[in-house]
Amino acid sequence: MKRRLYDYTLWNLFLLTVGAGFVTFAVQNVAAPHGFLTGGIMGVSLLCTYIFGNFMSATTWNLLFNIPLMVFSWFNVSRAFVIYTTYGTFAMSAWTVVLNGITIPIQDPLYACILSGVLYGIGCGVMLKTKGSSGGLDFIAAYVNQKWGVQFGSFSFMFNSVIFIASAFSISPDLIIVSFIQIFIVGQVTNYVVGMFNQRKMVVIITNKGQELCREIAKHGGRTTLLPAYGGYSHEAKEIVITITAKTMIKFLEELVFRHDPHAMFTVEDTFYAVGGQYRRISK
Repeated sequence: MKRRLYDYTLWNLFLLTVGAGFVTFAVQNVAAPHGFLTGGIMGVSLLCTYIFGNFMSATTWNLLFNIPLMVFSWFNVSRAFVIYTTYGTFAMSAWTVVLNGITIPIQDPLYACILSGVLYGIGCGVMLKTKGSSGGLDFIAAYVNQKWGVQFGSFSFMFNSVIFIASAFSISPDLIIVSFIQIFIVGQVTNYVVGMFNQRKMVVIITNKGQELCREIAKHGGRTTLLPAYGGYSHEAKEIVITITAKTMIKFLEELVFRHDPHAMFTVEDTFYAVGGQYRRISK
């Protein structure tokens, strides 16, 4: 058990490190050179660099803003979440030094916006696959959600709206619009990355040999639900077997079913996100 916990912790730290690299590169090497804003506390940090010049990098501003939020969340949210997120925040600062001086030869703001949005979304998604995150707004959103039940998306939209209104005094309207596009891409990519490793296929099997198929599927590590049913036309008693499986196992499962019941009906449905049961759920 201790060994598994140790391995799980190392895996979390590895993902946080990789995700922090993507986020830092997107902000420091793509977004900042083009004058874009990102959402959340990082957006505030970028706004500070545009206002105060090169006094400090965006990730350094981000670290300073995160320190009081870490202290607050330690006592009001989750200590494990704070510890992992603190590591992720410091990892972003370390990546700032490693990636310093790297330039991306993209001149078109729209192309740069798409690239930074994709990279930022990948980084956020990878970090959210752990028990931590990239920090900043996540600290506040977690507390607001626990306290008043406000959804993260709603709170994030309100917070970012305030940032963009404030930024109108320091950056052009064109860049604000491009920044909105970037944030939209970040959200879509983040959601995709978070759900990517939880994508499964739901298989529904209508058969006369439900119990037999359930036993065979269980022998190969699967889990099933068996429901009684009746044919709508024939009124013949049937059984419905429902199971969730990986896409790579669909063909194997199909052959297993028809080997035991050549007259079965085998249907597959897309399931974008599956947690619970045998599929681990990460809770913050």
